[in-house]
Amino acid sequence: MDLKTYHQYIDTLWQNIENQLEHQDCDADCEIHGAVFEIFFPNNQQIVINKQEPLLELWLASRAGGYHFHFENNEWVTQTGEKFWDLLETACKTCGEQVSFLR
Repeated sequence: MDLKTYHQYIDTLWQNIENQLEHQDCDADCEIHGAVFEIFFPNNQQIVINKQEPLLELWLASRAGGYHFHFENNEWVTQTGEKFWDLLETACKTCGEQVSFLR
């Protein structure tokens, strides 16, 4: 994947996350600062999703754990095959919000 495509995929992903959280009335605020997308919850917990451009990876960090994803077969997955959307749902649940993301 080239860099332009990488950034387009992640920018689309971030917009998708924000739209889905808003659509489900999730009590969270989203902010983007450069290569970092943050989701803040009222209980002072947060999820951080960031671009790792040199590796063409996407990283997810929360109290539920930290994960590195690469793009394979049209989705972001870890080296062990865990899917981004599943782990993001788990992270949101850990932060006190039950959400279901459309893939």
